[in-house]
Amino acid sequence: MTRLQLGTAQWGQGYGVTNAVGRLPDEAVADIVAVAREWDIDSVDTAMGSTAGQYGDAQARLRPFAHDFAITTKVAGAEDVTEQVLAAQRQLGVDRLHAVLVHDWDALDDDDRRRAVRSLGRLLDSHGIERAGVSVYDEAGVSSAIEIFASRRCPLTAVQVPANLLDRRLERSASLIHLHQQGAEIVVRSAFLQGVLLATSGQTGSAESLASHPDVRAYRDWCLESDPSVSLATACLSHVRALPWATHVVVGVTSSMELTEICEAWHEHGPRLAPDSLGSSDLDLIDPRRW
Repeated sequence: MTRLQLGTAQWGQGYGVTNAVGRLPDEAVADIVAVAREWDIDSVDTAMGSTAGQYGDAQARLRPFAHDFAITTKVAGAEDVTEQVLAAQRQLGVDRLHAVLVHDWDALDDDDRRRAVRSLGRLLDSHGIERAGVSVYDEAGVSSAIEIFASRRCPLTAVQVPANLLDRRLERSASLIHLHQQGAEIVVRSAFLQGVLLATSGQTGSAESLASHPDVRAYRDWCLESDPSVSLATACLSHVRALPWATHVVVGVTSSMELTEICEAWHEHGPRLAPDSLGSSDLDLIDPRRW
């Protein structure tokens, strides 16, 4: 069964192209955590700001709530992985981490990848790390991770990938299906394409340009024609829940109300894949690195 996971990027910086709130105040963070508890969300995604710049001090702000969640954090494979993991544990005030992902996997050469995986393997044995894996963007990233983790005899048990109604690149990935069958956690990010798929009007700058893209308009038209009573959020979540390999979907929000609406949408309808015709081949749209 696919579960929701709470993202924390908005806790540290004004992450998200449609984020009009910016870095969240302490009260908003506490309210979001309360809603997560209410809806039985028991896992959280975070990172140190030096590892993934969009997270800022999100990991430090998670510390008061760290024992409420299974924590996935990210490290930079080009730097000292062991020191980053130990620093994360100190910052969070925990002895165990549910998962550690190499955040910059796609940017590393094979030597750096092997060094990072070797360090993760040692940490799995001795430093309270339950799962090790990568955050990647496409099939090439998944395939290289499978190969190098196997060569280092380190179990690849956690992978984070983008997927949504428009980004269908990994939907039928045999590699992800195999990992899922082997017990790996496969976490979907970008289910709303940083909010672009929920935007209707009033956006500015790049958000307006993305929201007016023909492929985004086609998706909205399909939502309206297929069932006007189904919200955009419900359509997006129903799609990613139907991915055959997905175990979790990470969502970041700017308020407790947003999280409540997402949780309600999550339970409103069951899994349903959107038509293949909605998939976009425009990487300038579906890959936020290009924005």
